[in-house]
Amino acid sequence: MILKSLRDGMRRVNAAPAVLAGVLALTFLLALPLGLVLRGMLRESLGASLAAETAAAGVNSDWWQTFSSEASGVAVTFTPRILGFGAVLSNLGAVLDAQPQALVITGAAAAYLLLWTFLVGGILDRYARNRPTRTAAFFSACGVYFFRFLRLALFAAVGYFILFGALHRWLFDVFYPWATHNWTVERHAFFLRLALYVLFGSALVAFNLLLDYAKVRAVVEDRRSMIGALLAAFRFIRRQPARTVGLYLADSLVFVGVLALYGVVVPGAGSAGWSMWLGFAVSEAYVLLRLWAKLVFYASEISLFQALLAHADYAAAPLPVWPESPSAEAIDRP
Repeated sequence: MILKSLRDGMRRVNAAPAVLAGVLALTFLLALPLGLVLRGMLRESLGASLAAETAAAGVNSDWWQTFSSEASGVAVTFTPRILGFGAVLSNLGAVLDAQPQALVITGAAAAYLLLWTFLVGGILDRYARNRPTRTAAFFSACGVYFFRFLRLALFAAVGYFILFGALHRWLFDVFYPWATHNWTVERHAFFLRLALYVLFGSALVAFNLLLDYAKVRAVVEDRRSMIGALLAAFRFIRRQPARTVGLYLADSLVFVGVLALYGVVVPGAGSAGWSMWLGFAVSEAYVLLRLWAKLVFYASEISLFQALLAHADYAAAPLPVWPESPSAEAIDRP
């Protein structure tokens, strides 16, 4: 059942390339302004200096250190950690350590999440119906579920605040120092911190799993109450723990496979020219595969839910239709 749902989820995502292309375009358009701002800062800092020539040939560590010490805004993200696979590890570390981000990055992330909240209803509706829908129907579904998912986002915000606030602070700022203050073996402290990361990550995964199935039940069953969707998701996970958790782990393995592939093929720092464009192409391919893996999570979870509680391609709501203009009614009148 798990592998069948995973394969079906991949098939549903691959059968809707326009959805993946739209999400990729959204990601690119939101990242483009930040990239242009950073480009201007780098051009102003380097100019036509000798440092520019050495930076174009590889990495100028002296200039980079000076630039980082004076950076502000989006420029604070331009560090050696962004090179190659280090960017993935840096992002993972930022999540596990609950590191605050620059205000401009937080604002861009908030804008992305808002747009994603609008699109995810149409995406889930498309995967639930498992057949092509028109553009008007897709965006109509986006509008129907947008305000419902905004209410769900309030519950999600409270949950993440508890996880990254109270729980993370107690585990790593209270319990960990208390448990290790008399330890003399650094290896033991390392394994304890690793165990705390696993514990925190498990709580985060469990909460994400609950939110995923709340969205699935809200769309597939056309639920208006997000509290009801959360309770229904909890009951579904409680009744099918092995299958829901097993599928989430299988989806996670697909995502880890994407990360591993990127880690193998991603180039390091190179010179200007073809190597730079090669690195750019590899990075864009990684973003595409990462978004594909994210969509597989949703599609496979919908497939599992429909297989266990309904039937394939089941959706309670009728196919949404974008409202016609008043002129259309006037034409129909005798």
